[in-house]
Amino acid sequence: MFAARRILFLAILALILTPPLLFAAGPPAPVQHADTASHVVFLGTGAADINRPKTDGCANCTHIREHGGKNARRYSSLFVAPDIVIDFTTTGLESLKASGVAPSAVAHVLITHSHGDHFDPASISALAKEKGGRITLHGNARVVAAMRKHLDALEDKPDVMVHELKPFQGCDVDEWRCIPLPASHAPGEDALLYVLRRKDRALLYATDTSWLPAATFNALKSEHLDLAIVEATFGEIDKPELLTAHMNLPFVRLVRRFLFEQKVMKAGGRFSVTHTSLHWCEPHDILAPKLANEGMILPHDGMRLGL
Repeated sequence: MFAARRILFLAILALILTPPLLFAAGPPAPVQHADTASHVVFLGTGAADINRPKTDGCANCTHIREHGGKNARRYSSLFVAPDIVIDFTTTGLESLKASGVAPSAVAHVLITHSHGDHFDPASISALAKEKGGRITLHGNARVVAAMRKHLDALEDKPDVMVHELKPFQGCDVDEWRCIPLPASHAPGEDALLYVLRRKDRALLYATDTSWLPAATFNALKSEHLDLAIVEATFGEIDKPELLTAHMNLPFVRLVRRFLFEQKVMKAGGRFSVTHTSLHWCEPHDILAPKLANEGMILPHDGMRLGL
């Protein structure tokens, strides 16, 4: 009897002395996780000459033809989760499927400019039909006019909406804030680069362009980027006549330096190139490790990067 009372006394004493925190009302504080939904997939990483390795006898094209794999490239295009694609042309559907991105996942297509290796109205119509739902196309005046002309000529019209973008005029694209910035590329139209912001994440997609306009550099000073993707069409080639509409790696290195020195890139932010010519640039097997030593990523088609 005495032993039982002693056990009961000790149990009550333990309850009295237990720290109140263990018995606080309500659920425990949530554990903070990384935002795994924020990621990009490089659907394509090539310039306009993706078919050149089929016939060209240069060393770069020969290596690509003989080795294939990551050296082969489709037209440059980027999937930004959860539902945006930047640029979509004749290799678009193939790129989505090869990269494991379902057409049904795409709700918005941002077009940088009207050149055929970045924009093809028929391919966007095919995407909408494959999806079986609405695609909203965002682009400059020339892109919007071309898409409308294509849709007007169709009897069986896909569900495609169009939205004209102008430099520096931001808009909401579902979960992302989109800020179009001027490129230096295509006479006669406002070729656009894109900054996308979502929660505390941000990225820059900069192709096609030569040396960035002063106004674009100025606008970038207010950004805080997790990822910058910049075109490197001509690799190490420094022929002036080639650099009026595109960049080479010496240009790219200066852009990277600007972004880091001006603290536009966050600590730990990553810098990637894209839109690499298959003729002018060394193949992926050779160039990727060289750029990695400089802190730059050379992506291959289908590569995924988290933000």
